[in-house]
Amino acid sequence: MKVTLAMKPSARQSFIPIEAESIVPKNFLSGTDHLVWRGNRELRLDEVFTVTVEGEADRAGDVEVVISGDETFRLKRIGEYMDAGKITVLGGIGMHCGNFMSGGTIEIHGNADAWLGREMTGGTIICRGDAADYCASGYRGGRKGMKGGSVEVFGRAGDFLAEHIAGGTVVVHGGAGDMPGAEMHGGTLVVHGDCSRPAANMKAGSCYIYGTAHGMLPTFRKVGSVQHEGHALIHFTGDIANRGKGNLFVKDYVYLD
Repeated sequence: MKVTLAMKPSARQSFIPIEAESIVPKNFLSGTDHLVWRGNRELRLDEVFTVTVEGEADRAGDVEVVISGDETFRLKRIGEYMDAGKITVLGGIGMHCGNFMSGGTIEIHGNADAWLGREMTGGTIICRGDAADYCASGYRGGRKGMKGGSVEVFGRAGDFLAEHIAGGTVVVHGGAGDMPGAEMHGGTLVVHGDCSRPAANMKAGSCYIYGTAHGMLPTFRKVGSVQHEGHALIHFTGDIANRGKGNLFVKDYVYLD
């Protein structure tokens, strides 16, 4: 079953984002009579999108939702609590995409706004563009980040990538901003480019930086050198400021002045 949601030109008339947590594959097994929100106003799905349904399905794993249009970046909370099926976004997407996701696949062909994959426990998110701050992290004030599944970003990631990550795998093919892997207590983070102050206050888990770690924190203990995926990396353990036993691997590093 394939559900295509093409945003209507009228969606451009307001700068207010559209809260669309109802757009998950399992909801379309019962039809397309769903509501989204713009501010405090309820909107029917067909007020925002041209809706096309092809085929049938008996389970969510056989449903693909394709979202298109020039304003897809205005959509927030797409795929929230998603547990099966696939969502394909033919453009950028707004904040909180994949919140608490436990299964299925979300593929974004543009950039993703903040909190992509927030506190997800399973499933797969693929972002073909850049991901903004707090990708695969917990929400502000919380101590729960990503617990399982995988996030792959083919562009850059912003600040606080994978903050509080406890499980799963995050791979960023570009660089990252400040403090990727902060407060890590499990899981695996791989950044192919440069970043600053990685793995601050980590307790456990593994963080790989294939570029240069700028502002390297002095509270990591150098162990030696290793090879990982064809990269020669320097191995550190820590963060000893937090009695941490995590593993940080960097190609090169520069300490804070």
